[in-house]
Amino acid sequence: MSPHDRDADLARLLGEAVDDVEPTDRLGEIRARTATPTAGRRWWYAGGAVLAAAAAVTAVAVLGPGNPPVSAPDPVGPAPSGSATPGPAPAPATVATYWLGETPQGPRLYREQTRLTDDGGSRVAAVVRAVVEGRPADPDYRSAWPGFSVDSVDQGEDGGSVDVRMSFAAGAERDVLAVSQLAHTVWDLLGERVPVNVEATGPGGESVNAGVEPYGEDLDLDVLALVSIDDPVEGQEVAATFTARGRASSFEATVPWEVRDATGAVVADGFSTAEGWMDRLHPWTAEVDVSGLAPGRYTFVAMTSDPSDGESGGPFTDTRTIVVP
Repeated sequence: MSPHDRDADLARLLGEAVDDVEPTDRLGEIRARTATPTAGRRWWYAGGAVLAAAAAVTAVAVLGPGNPPVSAPDPVGPAPSGSATPGPAPAPATVATYWLGETPQGPRLYREQTRLTDDGGSRVAAVVRAVVEGRPADPDYRSAWPGFSVDSVDQGEDGGSVDVRMSFAAGAERDVLAVSQLAHTVWDLLGERVPVNVEATGPGGESVNAGVEPYGEDLDLDVLALVSIDDPVEGQEVAATFTARGRASSFEATVPWEVRDATGAVVADGFSTAEGWMDRLHPWTAEVDVSGLAPGRYTFVAMTSDPSDGESGGPFTDTRTIVVP
């Protein structure tokens, strides 16, 4: 079964739950593929409840220079008498998160760099909560989980599957790529592909389960956008010459790029050669010279090469707003 099929099961089942329709026999098949939490696991509570493993972990979007990350405010009032002197602020970690975006072949998952400020809690829980309850920095993206909140995230002491418990509001609807959004985000964080299971509970106690087993990188081409930008990040102030980076699977490994002004006119362009194509997404880099541009806001665009001249729907694209000082 393809990743699309697994996620489509969850989307359909969630619709049945909120409409008070009795689950079909497919629910049993999905539950059979979903690991049941076992003894020896520790639960990290990423929702409104306490964090069992440690204090809360805050996720914020990566912003360019001059736009500091926003995190939870400090507690109001003086520190209790006899309390320890606060230590240095934890260093943020930049991790990859995945979000829905539009492509010529329908919604796909795009990768965005997100900054996690971790004060000792679980980064797995933090990154799951970021993509379910948070918002991407790029306004072209969206979460596949509107109306959902994370109750807990569980992974075995020695690794293994990641199990997510959620709650959803009445009328919440899932995108067919919802579970794949979680899976790719978790896989990038862990550096390995493990089963990711979701149990979601509705306002009336309805419960639906779904999961994704690890699949090969070749199947990523059915789920992920065929080009994405890692650098620059949305809204970044760039140098006169900057390095753009990302991943792509483009015809003959060619990744064209453009810089467009506020009217959409192309004011700079070029291309990069990725490290490969066809079998999976491969890294690409490009040196972009904007030294001749007037100060202002521009759009950096990376795209796939389209030998069909639009007959296949046109190239995949990804964009970032950049600021030329």
